[in-house]
Amino acid sequence: MKKARFWIGIIISIVALIVAFRQVDLIGVWEALAGVNYWILAASLLPLVLFLVLRAFRWRLLFYPQTGLRIVNLTAVISIGYLLSNIFPARLGDVARAYLIGDTEDVSRTAAFSTIVAERVLDALSAVGGFFLAMLLLSTGQESSAAVPDWMLRSGLIVGGAAVVAVVLFVVLVRRREWTLGLLDRLLRLVHWPTCETMEAFWGRAAERTRLRFLSRLPWADRERLVELAGSFIEGFQGITSPQLGLPLLLWSALIWGVIAVYYWLVLVAFAPGQPFAAGLAVTSVTALGMTVPSSPGYIGVFELLTRETLVLFGMAAEPALSYALLAHAVVYFVYILLGLAGMVRQNLSYAEIQQRIAAEAQETT
Repeated sequence: MKKARFWIGIIISIVALIVAFRQVDLIGVWEALAGVNYWILAASLLPLVLFLVLRAFRWRLLFYPQTGLRIVNLTAVISIGYLLSNIFPARLGDVARAYLIGDTEDVSRTAAFSTIVAERVLDALSAVGGFFLAMLLLSTGQESSAAVPDWMLRSGLIVGGAAVVAVVLFVVLVRRREWTLGLLDRLLRLVHWPTCETMEAFWGRAAERTRLRFLSRLPWADRERLVELAGSFIEGFQGITSPQLGLPLLLWSALIWGVIAVYYWLVLVAFAPGQPFAAGLAVTSVTALGMTVPSSPGYIGVFELLTRETLVLFGMAAEPALSYALLAHAVVYFVYILLGLAGMVRQNLSYAEIQQRIAAEAQETT
């Protein structure tokens, strides 16, 4: 299944790149790149780095009621996560973050993973809010040159609706935690959930008959352990469902989204000084919504196509719009790789060690 998703993502990225470069004068793309104001481009690095630090502050809030987590460790782990997601498929960075934060902070890996899920929901709400704000400014401003496509509006409504449903689900899980865990336990009893010993014997026989040795090493969680893991997972949603933290988390998310929108706007100003902030906000939101589409690591192709189509709405020609998309994406990609490498140095980690720790923790958890 993971291999199929990987190749589907690669195909989508290739198709998106082809469409992004369709009917584009490559000489015009190069000329737009040559005319960039690199002083403004250098200034855009500040909000790009600040974006990671602000995410670390918000992540610390999501661990409520636990406090005292160190921002420097949270920032390093977030940077490593972006590095891995830019290079490897299947959002490996998110999985790694949940395991690695436990190396330097006293937190549950399962709870850490649910905070990352909550974080993604907050990002989705921010992206949808930013999208409709940008579209409102587009429709009322003088810079509009085309109607907002229906597929953009539908995508925003779908993602926004899904995020709201997710928040409601988190609230129900936290408020009815004991009832939920009791229901899960009853269901597992009803289906006669196998014990670890039963499954070890089953995997052993399957490995012997098929000669696939890896089958004998497959993990399994018995009923008690599965209920315990579910409890830890629900605990990770306490921050996003806490009444006293709801508004602060939304404000932090709005600030985070505003800062990264400043980055995209500054890069845009480096190309075309007359472009409004709404254009940068639109690029930020539309590309974030596009991340729900399967693609290659780093969202190559999908980002370029969505950015080009968004900037056309603001009256930008296809050539400078594509040139902007290529440069803005490249800066994010390589800066976050460098910051991720710095995070790995600070945490004294290599990629092989990250793989080993994830595998070891997964075995211990099950």
